[in-house]
Amino acid sequence: MSEFMGLIAGDYDAKSGGGSRPAGASLHNIMSAHGPDVATHQAANKAELRPQKVGSGSMAFMFESSLMVGVTSWGLEHREKVQEGYNKESWEPLVSHFDESAATVMDNE
Repeated sequence: MSEFMGLIAGDYDAKSGGGSRPAGASLHNIMSAHGPDVATHQAANKAELRPQKVGSGSMAFMFESSLMVGVTSWGLEHREKVQEGYNKESWEPLVSHFDESAATVMDNE
């Protein structure tokens, strides 16, 4: 699923570490990583599980498509709006919490 999202006003709760500002947008094409940043992920893991209101004072939009969305070379190269360090900032600091010793392998007998 491809996702084009933009922030109209306020703060985007899944990018508390920055990167999403009003009038900004993001495009994540099919099979590309996207989701909360490291700071948001860590805060959610430590938060008390209780009902809470989210998104107050903000407004965003999202379009999803099963097709890949193309970006022109002008948009990528000449507008200088591409966040070059996005993958490094968003995904490299993530720590795996997967416990391989708990995984089981099913035999196909």
